[in-house]
Amino acid sequence: MWTRADLKTQAKIGLKNYYWNGVLATFVQGLVVFAISLVVKFIPLVSFVLSPLVTIFVTNVIGVGLCSYFVKSTRSEQDAGVGEIFHGFQGDCYMRVVTVQFFRSLFTFLWTLLLIVPGIMKHYEYYMVPYLAVEYPEKSRKEIFQLSKRMMDGNKLNTFVLELSFIGWILLGMLACCVGTLFVAPYVQATTAELYLRLKEERFGIPREDTRSAADAFGDMDNGQNRNLGKDSDALRLETAGGKGYLVGIQGGFTGANIPIAYGETLKIGRDPSKCNVVIQGDQVSRLHLTVDFDGKAFRVTDLSTTGTFDLEKGPLPKNQSVLLQSGAYLQIGTGGDIFKLECK
Repeated sequence: MWTRADLKTQAKIGLKNYYWNGVLATFVQGLVVFAISLVVKFIPLVSFVLSPLVTIFVTNVIGVGLCSYFVKSTRSEQDAGVGEIFHGFQGDCYMRVVTVQFFRSLFTFLWTLLLIVPGIMKHYEYYMVPYLAVEYPEKSRKEIFQLSKRMMDGNKLNTFVLELSFIGWILLGMLACCVGTLFVAPYVQATTAELYLRLKEERFGIPREDTRSAADAFGDMDNGQNRNLGKDSDALRLETAGGKGYLVGIQGGFTGANIPIAYGETLKIGRDPSKCNVVIQGDQVSRLHLTVDFDGKAFRVTDLSTTGTFDLEKGPLPKNQSVLLQSGAYLQIGTGGDIFKLECK
């Protein structure tokens, strides 16, 4: 379960690598929105019609783009590029983002008209809609809202308190003629992006490094029951094979270690002890770098990292795809990190 202190600590660690780029992205987003609203305001007669249209078709989309920037930067712990704030305008993603954000604002407004408290509750229920909309544009509006609801179920009050915890920083930024808030904004945005990635992992089991499409990422979750139906046949193969899987340390901190991989168990390897049962430190190691399963005969390896996992014989493993490797294969973490051998004994 996430905590405010944990989210903020992780956000600070990532921001060290792209803080000033985050300030620039926030500034560009604010400048574009301000310039557009200023132009619209000075157009006589029709400004009252243009203003909401600009909000729906432009401002909201740029706001979602800023969310995308901080999610990608937080995930990789490096700058995603200021151009990411315009990601929502690309291809089929545009109208989906426009539609989802329009209904998010509409539903929140209507609930607020009913009563203030239900409006606030809906605001937090739809909190993750912008992040989901830009990361999974192939999902329908209804699905996006349902996913956000599931992520925020039981997390609304904690998220409200998380927002309140930034008040001191925001007030401090406002003392400098509000200019200081520009330098606080990346910290707030990075922490919120960290919350999104954490909830997606906690609620759906999708690792933060996972950048697959919605069909793959959420399809795996939806089809979990079907996958479980195949365990009996897997168990039968295991019984006939009679082997046991091991991850053998060849180079690095686990040199000489024989780490067993039991049937049905998944070894999660990375530097984050809250996510991994094999913890490795190093610049080349992602929080959750890779997973290894053993079916009794062979190993199923999935690279979830940003720096790569390498089969020393065949080269880099494909990102976010399970690869079947035989006993005797050598795996290297990153381009020069720890080396393990997969062994069936």
